[in-house]
Amino acid sequence: MGGMAVPPRTSADQRFSDPRAEQLATMIEPTVKAHGLCVEQVALTTSGPRTVLEVSVDFAEGTDTVDLDTIAAISEALSVVLDQAEQNDDAAPLAALDTYDLEVTSPGATRPLTEPRHFRRNIGRLLEIQRTAQDPSAADAALTARLIEVDQEGIVVTELIPAPKKGMKPKVGPEIHISFASITRARVQVEFSHKD
Repeated sequence: MGGMAVPPRTSADQRFSDPRAEQLATMIEPTVKAHGLCVEQVALTTSGPRTVLEVSVDFAEGTDTVDLDTIAAISEALSVVLDQAEQNDDAAPLAALDTYDLEVTSPGATRPLTEPRHFRRNIGRLLEIQRTAQDPSAADAALTARLIEVDQEGIVVTELIPAPKKGMKPKVGPEIHISFASITRARVQVEFSHKD
């Protein structure tokens, strides 16, 4: 055999979903560390045509939560690093994909919003909302919407309707009121401005 036997991967780093994620993590970690954080998890998940590179970051210790501006800054820095790496094969797993989305999250900053006060703290931000619907076919559709206001009963949002083509601006729908009772899950979406 000549020492080529592969030991069972019990000692493998649990933070990474597969070897591709592990390879990408080595490129991602320096950027995350530069922002004073550590990489919690890296995963490449494909659902239908979309492949998402999920990077979860957090403080190494302490109870602070990572703020969304930091996450946005990391997203922006990472997209530059990954774009460059694709040019020179360091990011072979990504270069093999037609397209992928980078999602940087932190257990604190992007933990689901469950209390009215969580919503109040995030007025003006973009949320991803899943809600129970009277119409079962709509129950699972996640809504991306900007939080306008919060009242006793629920929240007022304007839906962001994705652009049909890349490079086009998304449309903004009318204000709608969503009751707390109908929200099954809500979390803040991280945005960062893409400079062309």
